[in-house]
Amino acid sequence: MLSYVDGLVPPEHRDAFEKTMGKLQSATPASPPEEIRALIREEFGKDANELFATWEDKPIASASIGQVHRAVTHEGQEVAVKVHHPGIVEALEADLQNAGAMEMILSLLGSSKFETGRLMQEIKERFREELNYKLEAERIDLFRSIHEGDPTIRIPKLYHELSSSRVLTTEFIRGMTYDEAREADPELRKAWCETLWRFVYKAILLHGVFNADPHPGNYFFHEDGGVTFVDFGCVQKMPKERQDAAIRMHWGAAHGDREMFQQACRDIADCEGGLYEKLVCEYLESYFLPITES
Repeated sequence: MLSYVDGLVPPEHRDAFEKTMGKLQSATPASPPEEIRALIREEFGKDANELFATWEDKPIASASIGQVHRAVTHEGQEVAVKVHHPGIVEALEADLQNAGAMEMILSLLGSSKFETGRLMQEIKERFREELNYKLEAERIDLFRSIHEGDPTIRIPKLYHELSSSRVLTTEFIRGMTYDEAREADPELRKAWCETLWRFVYKAILLHGVFNADPHPGNYFFHEDGGVTFVDFGCVQKMPKERQDAAIRMHWGAAHGDREMFQQACRDIADCEGGLYEKLVCEYLESYFLPITES
């Protein structure tokens, strides 16, 4: 859970915290092959070697909730198969019912400043959604439809017949990592930034949905300016009033209407004056520098 807490660590400790905790999202210990095979058999009634033409027991990545295996379908398509760590549902549910664990999370989130009950419920809902691969499959289909026809926004094809609530199979993606992309030439980095911007804000402004897990490990960068986006386990639907505020915020930034922009910032953050409002506006203004300073 702590690996998902972001933006709340003091700046002098942030790099060390993110480097250490970030490993929990992509480099956690793998589950034993026999346990993964048993889970697949439970889900589909077939062994992994029957379900796929080839199956690699050694995972290519292991995160906090599941791990990813490379396989090839009987039609010859290379796929990435994300599988729950056996027992993760029960383990996380036990943690969500643990008052001490929840109090620790809430203290990091500054619970004294927020509605504790509402925040607790939000945390539980988001983590339970992360466990549901059927829900993630629906969201993959949604985002593929949102960005259909965009040549540089790529979302892996989903294999419904090889997916379940605990197994998710998509096409296998290759591309540059975020660290590799950082070393590319400026024009290519600019193209990737434009792709990232469209991916985030088209979904928010036109469809009112936000992929709420935008960390670098979920992006694969390509030399034509394209970016492939993976992991749609945490997606939030924006209330209509906040979607409208986001539209006004973009309009104000693009047309130099500072008053409109700042009022939209206040509406999105639901704040009324004071230091919090000032910090929120400054934070959101920094996001829009590519527009306001262009």
